[in-house]
Amino acid sequence: MKRLRGFVMLEVVAVLVVLAGLTLAAVPIGQSVIRRHQETKFIETMREQWESMGMKAYATQKTGTMSVNGKERQVTFSFINRSKRVLPFPASLKYEDGVPAETERAPSGKLKGSRSVNFLSQDGYYWHVTLQFEWGRFLFQKVPKL
Repeated sequence: MKRLRGFVMLEVVAVLVVLAGLTLAAVPIGQSVIRRHQETKFIETMREQWESMGMKAYATQKTGTMSVNGKERQVTFSFINRSKRVLPFPASLKYEDGVPAETERAPSGKLKGSRSVNFLSQDGYYWHVTLQFEWGRFLFQKVPKL
């Protein structure tokens, strides 16, 4: 009897099952990677805006304000002369502190108001943002939810 070349139906079905399994496993992992990237980009942009606000406050001798509003899902960086930059939250982040946070940064570098902010990620961890000391160092870390 002559052996046929090519795949038998059973082999084709086995390959399709393996490909379907890989696809089902890859989609949630891919979504998690995309969420993590968006969150990291948001926090890094927030740090850049904080540092930029500090330099502008020093250069213009005007107080800058960073406001975090959970209801509007945005962080606002503004000055007394009404110039402002609005940074919306990624969809996967939730502002965890109940009341809106506001931090003022004087031209001298002194801080007044909230010193830390917590964002809860959909993936089950916190982004803890801290403004340290009088020079306004911006630190952030990813903390597991307890």
